[in-house]
Amino acid sequence: MDREAWREMLRGLSVEEFRLLRELVGDEDRAREAHQLAMLRIGDWVEFEDRNEITHRGIVARMNSRTIAVRCAPGEHGQPSTEWRVGVTFIRRIVPVEAARQALPEP
Repeated sequence: MDREAWREMLRGLSVEEFRLLRELVGDEDRAREAHQLAMLRIGDWVEFEDRNEITHRGIVARMNSRTIAVRCAPGEHGQPSTEWRVGVTFIRRIVPVEAARQALPEP
């Protein structure tokens, strides 16, 4: 469904139906945040995209109920070491290549 179709559907809702929909969407959003948060730990490798759709990779430094502080490596995208505060739902957990190689058994 495209954006305009959603907008047209929302216009057809009563005030009470719209309020209920907002409440349900909020509940679902919080549930997804909680699930994502439960999957992460401080020290995990993660990646996310900034507003310019540039992918950043780093380590989880701090966590709270809605955001994750990610410490990115120096030199990434020509920048010094940076720390980003990112919404929980925008984070993807990754396994760095070095860690994956160490986890493989020797032939």
